[in-house]
Amino acid sequence: MKNILIIIVGFLIYQNGFTQIKRNPTKQTNLTIEINKNIELLGLVYFILFEGQDLETKTLKVEGKTLLKKEWHNYGFTIYQQYKSSVSSENLGKSLSVASHLRIEYISAFLLQTESVPQAKFSDSINKKYYLDFSKEKNIGEAKKNAEIFLNGLNAFSKEIDFDNYLTNSKKYYNKVIEEVQNGLPNTRFIKVMESFYKKKFDNYILIPSLTIPKGMGFAFWNTNSAEKKIFSVFGALDIQEFENSKNLKMGFLNQQKLRELTVHEFGHSFVNPTIDKLPANLLIRTEHLFIPIKSAMIEQDYINWKLCIDEHFVRAGEIIIADKVEGKSGANELLLEYQKNRQFKYLPEILIELRKYDKVKNQSYYETVKKIMKQLAEL
Repeated sequence: MKNILIIIVGFLIYQNGFTQIKRNPTKQTNLTIEINKNIELLGLVYFILFEGQDLETKTLKVEGKTLLKKEWHNYGFTIYQQYKSSVSSENLGKSLSVASHLRIEYISAFLLQTESVPQAKFSDSINKKYYLDFSKEKNIGEAKKNAEIFLNGLNAFSKEIDFDNYLTNSKKYYNKVIEEVQNGLPNTRFIKVMESFYKKKFDNYILIPSLTIPKGMGFAFWNTNSAEKKIFSVFGALDIQEFENSKNLKMGFLNQQKLRELTVHEFGHSFVNPTIDKLPANLLIRTEHLFIPIKSAMIEQDYINWKLCIDEHFVRAGEIIIADKVEGKSGANELLLEYQKNRQFKYLPEILIELRKYDKVKNQSYYETVKKIMKQLAEL
């Protein structure tokens, strides 16, 4: 019998400044789609601070066409126009004064542990891994203090710009986002395939599409310390957006192939990264010379060190094998070509040889296979 993936769809309800997700209680699945208020505010801040600077002049290529950056990030451009004067906000400045050294994915993971702005508060129940980096010296007392300063500033900023009003006025766009993700995700068994391949399961897989996170950006987090093991995947739009005509909205989340690839990729990090983290340190050191030939291409993609490159190689290798199982060899070969030739993930063939062997043996450990591959890479 064919396994069908049923999506629980979240609809936005605004009440007393909070964003709530209403789930359909009649359908049973471990995949949900949610809009997160904190992520939307963080995306807005990121966009006006970093993406907005050259929107009107810079060009980029999208599927062979040259576009102005503001045409590609057209929804983001409207955000920038509306809120660019808030860059000089004193409240925003206070918040960023303790977080300017942190990457957006780290802050996102932290904000997923708190209540929604403007009621976001620090709690000692939050695992320290989500806030320890607020201290550059990894001092837990300083980290807690800085995390509180960050949240207080962000709460005040959300009130200052009346963020609830933005969400209320944008409700039709966010409902369309939910609808597009629901319809764009193929009804395949890709989660079951991932769990079978990695020989590991999570209780919940949570997709968090965002209109303010820049297009093409995505990151994942995993929480295994609570009663339920959860994966979160946060991602921006994937395609051209049309939102001037409310009767014909296109919010850029309907591309089945891109949505499937991004979802498998980001969820894949939750399986792969903890495995790589357990490897003996000497294996990373012994393979570090392999970073030199691909360093320039990797840095262009924001993979600035060998550890990040290793994570990405194994995640992408897993994607290729899962694509083979779900879509067939043509889809897998297209991914391999894209990643190896166009994106310069040079060591995929060696990794794939051993992972395909591993996949055929029921009781073989993914960790032991990764360790074996790393020892082989050390000899290259």
